[in-house]
Amino acid sequence: MTDTTIRKSVFLPVSKQHAWDYLTKADLLNKWFHPADADMAPGQDYTLRSQKDGDRMCWGTVEEMVPHDYMRWSFTVGPANGVMSTVEWTLSDAPGGTRLSLVHSGLPTDAEGFGLVLALDKGWHGFLGGLRNCTEE
Repeated sequence: MTDTTIRKSVFLPVSKQHAWDYLTKADLLNKWFHPADADMAPGQDYTLRSQKDGDRMCWGTVEEMVPHDYMRWSFTVGPANGVMSTVEWTLSDAPGGTRLSLVHSGLPTDAEGFGLVLALDKGWHGFLGGLRNCTEE
């Protein structure tokens, strides 16, 4: 795994602090992404579970947190066979709210990994749309 990267941005009609809570608080992650075993905390491992059956969906370590501005995770899913990638979240002020940007890097570059990259791209697109819907309520 080397340099395939997914980049996404979404505009949220809430403050950076409010958006940050949706990225870090277990009860709010559950509303738009996956149920988390615990709040995200720097240097801590995390596990996000399936909404359907509670099975482990994705996991890794919160590598860095700069509250309300930036967070970086190591990240893997079952089909990646334990190979870690990196997910970075950047929050910036925007007129009327917050711009949230995601960069998911270290993804497969070979033909065998292409399906995983497509699935992750589709997943991030849907989850960020769900996040926007949650924060508009």
